[in-house]
Amino acid sequence: MSDLGGLSQCMLENDAESRVRARNLRRKALVISVLLEAALLGAMLLWPLITPGILPGLFNVTPTPPYRGGGGAAEKPAPPRAHPQTTITDRPVPCLFCAKPTAPRPARPYSVASSSSGDTAPGIGDGRTGVPAGPGPWIPGADPGGKPLEIKKPDPPEHKSPLHRSEGVMAAALVYKVQPQYPDLARKIHLAGTVYLRAIISTDGTVRQLEVISGNPILARPAREAVLQWRYQPTRLNGEPVEVETFITVNFVLDQQ
Repeated sequence: MSDLGGLSQCMLENDAESRVRARNLRRKALVISVLLEAALLGAMLLWPLITPGILPGLFNVTPTPPYRGGGGAAEKPAPPRAHPQTTITDRPVPCLFCAKPTAPRPARPYSVASSSSGDTAPGIGDGRTGVPAGPGPWIPGADPGGKPLEIKKPDPPEHKSPLHRSEGVMAAALVYKVQPQYPDLARKIHLAGTVYLRAIISTDGTVRQLEVISGNPILARPAREAVLQWRYQPTRLNGEPVEVETFITVNFVLDQQ
């Protein structure tokens, strides 16, 4: 009989319904614990807002006077000392050998009569220096008769530096052009390229100065010799011929005749 009772108890413990009830019980306990913790946390957060803290009252502390000690009478302060009066005995000694100061002489007022009469005195332009007031040869910028001189405006400086003109503008002013001769060495080695030159055209249209900027030395020499023979129309500025600075490009192509 005891064996049957133990077996029935094991079967009841392994029953599906008991497992479901136990699982539901655990879930309810978990939910209740979570709610309690949330309520407790919310109360901790809201409690300071609902009941603000009261600041402690301020204490007025009156300091006690320092203890001097002794039972005798209080010491009297010493009376202030009077400063001795000082008498000035050092007086300046008058100089017996120095010249006495003189008062300045008042300036004489200027008048037209005094200037016309030619009165002389140590003044400037007031008729007392021998120089009458008014225009005269002693005034800078006036002729001996006292009339102001006419100041001539200086002529504008001549434009010495050459004007800069683009290569296209000077190509349109080219009146005589010599084609450079293709070097035989360049043809044999199949050398082609471009030579850039800087030229200064004089007032008569000739190439006064020529400088090679870049290019192969084999091609630069015939290009320079040809450009030196070019002629341009003179460039004028305000009707006067001027020098011009420009750049020249010379191209060497292998099929060039």
